[in-house]
Amino acid sequence: MKLLTFAGNSHPGLVREENQDCFGKFPPDSVDLSTPKGQLFIVADGMGGHKAGRMASDMAVKILSEEYFAAQVPTIEKSLGHAFRVANQRIHNLGHSGREYVGMGTTCIALVLQNSHAFIGHIGDSRIYRITQEEITQLTHDHSKVAEMVRDGILTEEEAQNHPQRSYLTRALGAKPVAEIDYLDEVLLDGEIYYLLCTDGLYHYVLTAEMQRIVLSYPPQQACKELVRIANERGGQDNITVQIIVLSDE
Repeated sequence: MKLLTFAGNSHPGLVREENQDCFGKFPPDSVDLSTPKGQLFIVADGMGGHKAGRMASDMAVKILSEEYFAAQVPTIEKSLGHAFRVANQRIHNLGHSGREYVGMGTTCIALVLQNSHAFIGHIGDSRIYRITQEEITQLTHDHSKVAEMVRDGILTEEEAQNHPQRSYLTRALGAKPVAEIDYLDEVLLDGEIYYLLCTDGLYHYVLTAEMQRIVLSYPPQQACKELVRIANERGGQDNITVQIIVLSDE
């Protein structure tokens, strides 16, 4: 069984007045991977005018965590699916209830660690990376216009970083009556493994090689602070959120 340690940090950045990111870890005081529902980590990056973006990301984290653990279904995948469906429906309904909520939605990444498996649910352009001593691997695919252009060979990764439409999402939680969620299930690797969850306010400013170096060089809480510091040092034009999970062999 793996031993789990974790940390998280969120910062509004240097330009935006409000932090529309939200994150959480559930159950908050447990690190036991052997429970039926395991350990759940969530990051959401809200969008929408006024308070709608923050409300959307808050709702995503709250509803997803509550519905995931309450779901009376036989598998983690089905529990995640149920939770995403309920969260999407409630955010979408609120988004169509008044003018102040028009355009309301959020990215959402969820990572469940249970026994020897990692389960991921994902929509939007927030990311989950797996980090080892040897490599850093992006496990999620961005649901954005520029990501599609990169996959189609129209843009390079470097061109996408500065493209004017880099924040245009093709999928978001609450944007449509039914959300298209990507799911992934992987067996945990042997040895020490790190998972990094983040919003685009981090990866637009910090290279993946830098993420790997910092995560491997510092304890989780210090690594989170260092990554946020670098993103702000290089512009900080967006909210920045990062969670780091360390899994080590007993």
